[in-house]
Amino acid sequence: MVHLAMIAVQFFFASLTVVAKFVLPSISPAGIVFFRVTGAALAFGLIHSLFVRERVTDRRDLATLVGLAMLGVVMNQLLFLEGVKRTTAINTNILVTTVPAFTLAIALVLGRERATWTKIGGIVLAAIGAVYLIGPDRIRLDPTTAFGNALVACNTASYGAYLVLSKRMLERYHPLTVVTYVFLFGAVIDTPIGLVALRHVDLAAVPARALIGLGYIVLCSTVFAYYLSIWALQHTASSLVAMYVYLQPVMTVVAAPAILGERLTVRAGVAALVIFGGLALAAWGEQHSGRTPGGGHPAAGRGNIAALA
Repeated sequence: MVHLAMIAVQFFFASLTVVAKFVLPSISPAGIVFFRVTGAALAFGLIHSLFVRERVTDRRDLATLVGLAMLGVVMNQLLFLEGVKRTTAINTNILVTTVPAFTLAIALVLGRERATWTKIGGIVLAAIGAVYLIGPDRIRLDPTTAFGNALVACNTASYGAYLVLSKRMLERYHPLTVVTYVFLFGAVIDTPIGLVALRHVDLAAVPARALIGLGYIVLCSTVFAYYLSIWALQHTASSLVAMYVYLQPVMTVVAAPAILGERLTVRAGVAALVIFGGLALAAWGEQHSGRTPGGGHPAAGRGNIAALA
């Protein structure tokens, strides 16, 4: 079930890049982030009040959640969309594959995970498959894309830190409590930025397909994706959750024939096999690393919302 959740997360994140292309001509990256964060905060707040009703009162935990909101919501989303706007899709796809490396490195430095040859080997093998699929020969390294590349790289580091640091909160609270507080704090922080970005946007003049795309981004690429991600984090290592990012280019290549009429290539098939092999190796290493699966806050199994995952 954990692996299915992580596959779904990557599908929702992979589709974000495509759907955003219909929205960005009408609404700026900061404006999209405002709708993502405030929309998700409202949704999570409502669901949490109905099914969990757990409160965080410890000041240190609240400060930690504010930090997670900055790393995993505000900075992560702003850096990604601003980076996508300033660099190429190829560059973005290659840079996104650095998430697992950042995540594992941060987890090792903080002593949150143990390094094993199988885990490191799985990450390297899957990375090779992803980079081979995308084609490193097609990456553009010139002054016009350098700033965008830097923003996407900062985005991957920020998300990796969010995945690692979220684990401790999940040992104390229900996953829905954690993600709700993260988005509520994120909405408070992002509102001034979003309102400035939207001051010249006439929502009544925004095309219907852009509004539909925006709704998809809020519901699927934010609410569903972030909840499933935080739920998966409670049941397995942060580096393994991060590794599933390698599925994004595979999903794009598989979807292309259906959506764009493109032809599947042998290169895509080979890359997919290498990526899945790397994921399987890392998952096997995680299962044999001495962790107790399903650990975390005992309240995680309570309430109807947990059954959604």
